[in-house]
Amino acid sequence: MKEERFVLKVVEMYYKQGLSQSEIGKKLNVSRTKISRTLSRARTEGYVQIKINYPKNSMISVEEQLEKKFGLKEAIIAYERDSESISDEVAFLASDYIVRVLKNKMILALTRGTTLQKTIACLEHDMRLKFLKLEDVKVIPLMGATNISLEEDKNYRAAYSNYLIDEAARIINANSYQILAPQYVTDPGVKENLMKEETVKEVIDLAKNADIAVFGIGTLNENSATINAKIVPMEEFKRLQEKGGVGEVLSRVFDKEGNLISDDFDRRLICLGLEDLKKIPIRVGVAYGIEKTDAILGALRGGIVNVLITDSEVAAALNQNRR
Repeated sequence: MKEERFVLKVVEMYYKQGLSQSEIGKKLNVSRTKISRTLSRARTEGYVQIKINYPKNSMISVEEQLEKKFGLKEAIIAYERDSESISDEVAFLASDYIVRVLKNKMILALTRGTTLQKTIACLEHDMRLKFLKLEDVKVIPLMGATNISLEEDKNYRAAYSNYLIDEAARIINANSYQILAPQYVTDPGVKENLMKEETVKEVIDLAKNADIAVFGIGTLNENSATINAKIVPMEEFKRLQEKGGVGEVLSRVFDKEGNLISDDFDRRLICLGLEDLKKIPIRVGVAYGIEKTDAILGALRGGIVNVLITDSEVAAALNQNRR
């Protein structure tokens, strides 16, 4: 082949010497476009075969399966390391994703919870933020405020959305906003009046226009974070279970297909609606533990989530499930 030597020369300079396509073009007196086409031809005709040496426990292929199966933008799977728990690894991956996608003039919306609390703690130790100069970034809550009860562990307050909003904004040097109303009220009429208040409406409108939302996916049992935080009475969730509820996002309960359960309970929540949430371009569901599989599956089926951060056990169960 007349051009074989030229192809091999380009391959040698690019893959072994580490020169850029522009540098090779200058040395060989040809255009960068010709170098690019030559490298493409080298791969097509077998001059170059790329082998990736995946590290042990790599989840890339499993992530690709999940992305294809559920139409996700990205699936990110944590696996247990010797020195890290699954909860720590999930939190690290969530914070890593936030730093990776965050850009100027973005609106970042967050929910509450201990996993999100750990995520924000990881953000504070991310060295990349020292070099990431963000401008006009807003951090907002997806739900109303919660308050600590007299008998509750005071440390749990750090998992509340308003606290997390302020912490995240401080760490990334952004502006924070709060919904000055409770997440759950006892009367739908009270909610309607609060939603008309300008200070509440302004932040809800910001949430509707968020670029990225990061939130947990909860179960509907005694292990629910919403129940344990005493935000919502257990009898409410029991009734919603009987109606087919399998999980919750922002305390909004959905069935196994991700459809909102119609109930008076939902009309007393001061937070973004599921349909408005689904309009946000990047919707990051952060949840792990095999007991959450049904809830995560419902959120995926309903299109509530388009980026999933979970653990390897849940990922395997999701891939085995017939959609």
